This record gives sequence, structure tokens and C-alpha cells, in this order.
Amino acid sequence: MKLRTQLLTGIAILGAAMASAQADVVFTFTQSGGNVVMQSSGVLNTANLVAGTAFGWGGTGVETNGGGQSDIMGDTSMGGIDRGFGFNTGTNYAPWIGNMFMSSNFAWSSSGTTQFTTYQMPGGFRTPGIGISAADMVGALWTPDVSWSKAGTLAGLGLTMGTYTITDIQTQESITIQIGESTRIPEPASIGLLGLGLAGLALARRRRQA
Repeated sequence: MKLRTQLLTGIAILGAAMASAQADVVFTFTQSGGNVVMQSSGVLNTANLVAGTAFGWGGTGVETNGGGQSDIMGDTSMGGIDRGFGFNTGTNYAPWIGNMFMSSNFAWSSSGTTQFTTYQMPGGFRTPGIGISAADMVGALWTPDVSWSKAGTLAGLGLTMGTYTITDIQTQESITIQIGESTRIPEPASIGLLGLGLAGLALARRRRQA
């Protein structure tokens, strides 16, 4: 009975930690032989973002935009978008504005079960954000599993190598588009959240023993 109680307590603590902790999502483009591959990873805590609007998207690929608007990407091959989230006012949008995508490029081969877009559109102006499906969420958490592939090279497909991260000014929630290999090794968000939960479980056990 004690073990069961401790286990339930740990699960509750883990759930609370996951609901409140900062997390992040990374979309990584790499060269693999004669193909460019995009893989998604991480966990996004939408509770740390600002509720917005779900804007449409067609197909799978990236889009370049001028006039100070954000470059964007998305995939609706698995279904539609019905939830939208943006960043708090004052967040630096500069990393996604400019030369991240030098050309619009669609018709990527896609696999996975999640769908997404990486923008909001206040006043018809594209800014960084995220559009997702409520069916893919667990509470406030969203974990993408989509991957892409297309013949060509990073440069040939208009992808400029670099790390492009939008970090919320208030909560530090972030979305990264990584083009080429990264020189940093970030801690996977899911491992960090699990660590918080396990630490809470250990604390609960110590308190019970005391």
C-alpha cells in the first residue's frame, strides 16, 4: 500500500512538473547522402505561450517572406490545424526574419502523426508562433513526431545553415529551427521534465520516511 501511495504521489508530482516547466521543440534539417532530412524533437508547453489563432496551411514545406515578416514552415499532410499559440509581447522575432529560408520549397516527403505550422498572423503580418492540432496534445503539452525528406542539398533547397531560436521573453519557452549540425548539445526537454518529476518523487519519499 505504501509503495502504491508513493507511486501515485510521484505521478502527480511529475504531472505538475510537466505542466509548469519550460520546455522546447526543435526542427532539425540535416544532409543525409543525397537527401535533406528534417526531424522534430522535444516537448512544447503551450501553457507558457499566448493563445492565438489557428491559421491554415497547405502541404509540407518551408516558405520565405519579405517585408519584415517571419519565414515559416509547416506540415498538414496528417490533418488540419485547430489550435494556435504565439509569444508574449517583447519577444525577439529577429532570428526567423531574413535569410533562414532563401526560397519557398514544398512537396517534401512526410511521415509521422502530428501536424503543425510555425507562425501567427496578427493583422495579416506573419510572426513566429505555432499552430497544432488539439488531438495531438496531452494537457498543455505538444510532442511532434513528424519527419521530412527531400532530394537535394541544404543550400540547393534554399536553407541557410545556422541555429534559429525564438525564446519567449517571459517564460523562456522556445522553438528552434536548426539547419545543419548544431555546435551545442541541448538537454532534451523530455529528460529535463522527467528529472523534475523523479526529484519530486524522491522528496515525497523522504518526507514520508521522516
